Amino acid sequence: MLLLSALWARPVHAREAARGAGQGATRGDEAGPVMPVLRRTIAALDDEDVPAARALIEPLLKERPDDRAVLTVAGLVRFYEQRYGEATELLEKGGFPTGTTDYLALARAARSVTRDHQRVEGDHFVVSYPKGKDEVLVPYVLDALEAQRRALEEDLGWAPPGKVTIEFLNDTRELARLSTLSEEEIKTSGTIALCKFNKLMVVSPKALVKGYDWLDTAAHEYTHYAVTARTRNNTPIWLHEGLAKYSESRWRGRGGELSALSAEQLRRALEKDQLVTFEQMHPSMAKLPSQEAAALAFAEVMVAVEYLQSKGGRPLMNRILDLVAQGTSAEKAVAQGLGVSFEGFLADWKRYMAARPLPERGDGAVEKLRFKGDPKHGGTHSEWAAIADEKARGFARLGEIFRERGRWAAARIEYAKAIARVGKGIPVLADKFALAAMMSGRDDEAQGALVEALRRHPHYAALHLHLARLHLKRKSWDLAKEQLLLANAVDPFDPEIHAALAVVSEAQGDPGVASREKRFAQLLAGHQ
Repeated sequence: MLLLSALWARPVHAREAARGAGQGATRGDEAGPVMPVLRRTIAALDDEDVPAARALIEPLLKERPDDRAVLTVAGLVRFYEQRYGEATELLEKGGFPTGTTDYLALARAARSVTRDHQRVEGDHFVVSYPKGKDEVLVPYVLDALEAQRRALEEDLGWAPPGKVTIEFLNDTRELARLSTLSEEEIKTSGTIALCKFNKLMVVSPKALVKGYDWLDTAAHEYTHYAVTARTRNNTPIWLHEGLAKYSESRWRGRGGELSALSAEQLRRALEKDQLVTFEQMHPSMAKLPSQEAAALAFAEVMVAVEYLQSKGGRPLMNRILDLVAQGTSAEKAVAQGLGVSFEGFLADWKRYMAARPLPERGDGAVEKLRFKGDPKHGGTHSEWAAIADEKARGFARLGEIFRERGRWAAARIEYAKAIARVGKGIPVLADKFALAAMMSGRDDEAQGALVEALRRHPHYAALHLHLARLHLKRKSWDLAKEQLLLANAVDPFDPEIHAALAVVSEAQGDPGVASREKRFAQLLAGHQ
């Protein structure tokens, strides 16, 4: 909960607000009707019902343009509408404190960060992004979010009205400035996006060494937005995150995807009785102590929602959400929906997790987000540190030397030696081997290695790109496009992806997309 009601919940605040509301009034009793309207406006913002808050505050602002309390609350509404300049001016004029959250500082920061942003409007979304190469994100995120909106409308029987703003940010520093999280919390937990203040905030993939699954992430955050609106912001973190994680791939499929690595991490935590509790997840996954803990928590709550879906599908889930929207706690809502106690649900959920089939090849470590410029996360070549075996690391380094000299056959042999020692679970090694095999004329061997590696690491962009190269070579346009779009969904700033998409689009008779992708490739080449 945003707890904006804390603004004037205490009597002293109410008295201060009443005095502010009375400024400029000719009779003291004129201040009386103002406070109930202000409280209802704040309650609407607590529910993140911005249209309702706007409808309440606008007439009051026209009637009392010099009233400090009215100005302050109007500033909050403007902030939630992403009208940051007006929000800053109104909050400065109003001057009332805004509880534990400094909304004036947030409005000033948002105004500064987004001042030079470009804005593109779609049917139901507005994309705000930094000028320059982030332009390449726009058509893809609009398509993904529109698809996610349709999918959630099918799942929830409802979709939020109006247009939702998504702000792409340059880095985690900007995300910290525009949120209530510190940059250290963001990097420690691997938080890369937020749904807060009636908008989606997403760090651009350019801030990471190898990108990340940014389209799924945008869909994840929009799911938060829809659930918040659906339940009047009453959903607890565990259920909120479970629904968002379960649904983040709905824009491109059925949802409920749990990677092999996540499933294995979940299995190990169950065996060691080291699950993250629902209480530890509160108030935010971003407060968890590590990326590993956050990944485990996400896996837990996704399977919790999967379990609920298995017991009653959409009707059960919507019954639970209806109860939560009416003010019933999620624990009671789940218990009522299932016909068992909440403790019984927890026990059944844990048994379900323990018995859940493990996806193929779930060995390996959690794939961490690696931020550019962060010494803790290493540079471009820090992935080689994942090779713990010293001899294997030596073979891989020798393979790199041969590769840099264009001796692909020799490089392939050395990479193969490394794989023989440590297995196929390290994506950078599998990718380098496949590339060397391809460049040595061993296309079938390369394809086999890439397909095998992608089973373990479906979000490793280079694997998709190199598999696309093979399909392009064979003029298998549909297969090439599929792999290029998967690569783009992780690392959209590689000009090769867009140049290849231009080739595919021309071959498939889509000159408009071909022209756009050629322009994107040129734009990105100019920023390297």
